[in-house]
Amino acid sequence: MAQTSVLTQIPENTNFLQPTKFTFTIPGIPFANYFCQSIIFPSISTTEALQPTPFSDAYRYGDKLVFDPLTITFLVDEDFRVWEETFQWLSYLTNPVRFKEFEPRFSSRYYDGILTFNTNSNIPNLRIKFLNCHPTSLGSIQLSSSDSALVTPFADLTIRYDRFIFERL
Repeated sequence: MAQTSVLTQIPENTNFLQPTKFTFTIPGIPFANYFCQSIIFPSISTTEALQPTPFSDAYRYGDKLVFDPLTITFLVDEDFRVWEETFQWLSYLTNPVRFKEFEPRFSSRYYDGILTFNTNSNIPNLRIKFLNCHPTSLGSIQLSSSDSALVTPFADLTIRYDRFIFERL
């Protein structure tokens, strides 16, 4: 009986990921469908353990994963809702300057973000849930009266999270 080698198996799906078929949402925040222009999917690394030897040091895998931040570039809507909502969330997490800001504007400090990838036929295929998200940076918006009306302003958002998990649809 012949054994099938893992190296000779052909993948079931040979379609490549389309870089324009994604959405990012945070269900707990109304305007957080971030009109995504682009996302930098974060890298993951591990700490490394040094193992000294009499000859040369050897490196071994570590004991924890390190997740880089998620960076999103989003288009700014004409009501500034997305930018304002994120600004309010960031303000809520930090030091408010008036007592009114102590009132619970948000139901939580942390929300799960959902990055959904679609197939080439625009059918949701994969969800990546970023658990316990919170913003750490909200970028500036560049406006210029010399720009064409077709130029849509955008801003960057940096989000930290605990980890992410995959959900195949």
